[in-house]
Amino acid sequence: MFLNNLTPEQKKAFLAIAMRIIGADGLLDPRERQMIEMMRYEMGMFTETDLPGKYVALEELATPFDTHKSKVIVMLECIALAYADEEFAGEEEKILREMALIFGFSEEEANAMENWVERYRGLIKEASEMFSK
Repeated sequence: MFLNNLTPEQKKAFLAIAMRIIGADGLLDPRERQMIEMMRYEMGMFTETDLPGKYVALEELATPFDTHKSKVIVMLECIALAYADEEFAGEEEKILREMALIFGFSEEEANAMENWVERYRGLIKEASEMFSK
């Protein structure tokens, strides 16, 4: 959606966060894999060397996101990724809540972002239905 607005350093950090989210429930759903591949394509990260190598704490991964805009982008994209398999697992939600705290978002702001993603997903589904008629 908005990943092209991130800097190269932010893109690498985002990918590490995204990989943490899709691995949170211990399962890699094909829809999650497809979405992460689409995100990598959007960011121009085509090679395996673009993938994070070692475990890094979320606080450290959050460091490159130094603007409100970049923090909102991370949250929206990560929430959408968490919904890719149609289940918002407890461990995924835990990571997202931790990211919201690290970024300084209130619970109300985090909930508003989740609501926005749900509405966006509904519009995408509606458009897909229109295409298939």
